[in-house]
Amino acid sequence: MKRCLLALLAACGSNEHREAGPPDVLIQMDAPAFSMTCTYACTTTALTAAFQVTRVLDHAYFGITAADNSLHVEAYKGGATGCPTMNSPTPEYTLVVGHVIRPTSAMPSTSTASILDYQGDLLGGPLGAQAMSVTLTPVAASGDMFIAFDVMMTFSGGTVMGHLYATHCTSLDG
Repeated sequence: MKRCLLALLAACGSNEHREAGPPDVLIQMDAPAFSMTCTYACTTTALTAAFQVTRVLDHAYFGITAADNSLHVEAYKGGATGCPTMNSPTPEYTLVVGHVIRPTSAMPSTSTASILDYQGDLLGGPLGAQAMSVTLTPVAASGDMFIAFDVMMTFSGGTVMGHLYATHCTSLDG
């Protein structure tokens, strides 16, 4: 009985009886391109925040930090659309990316980032969480007009990933 089982296993593992198919090769994707223009899907913010529940942040803005010419980026779900002001309604959720290097190529960068949960359901209790790792891959940028990144962030209790398109707001300049 053991010999029959071993013969059966050997036959199953053999490449001789495998159906013809594509060769086992690693498919390499082209590196993302960086552009000075952004149209269609590029102009949409869709950041999926997956923690206790999943929410999609759908609008974003950035300010310029004068001291080092870096960018301060905020993405929201809820609240008012348009540049935030002191009188803007509190959004449901806010992602704050504190120190973004101005993009000039598709070279990924990192930053500090925090997510704020004003509803109390996303993080399961605390108001905010600090990202453990942040990868920002630039897609497009045009001076002080707009920026677009593909985003991957890891937190102790979840992730934020997707596409971020942000326009400049002087109210976020510092």
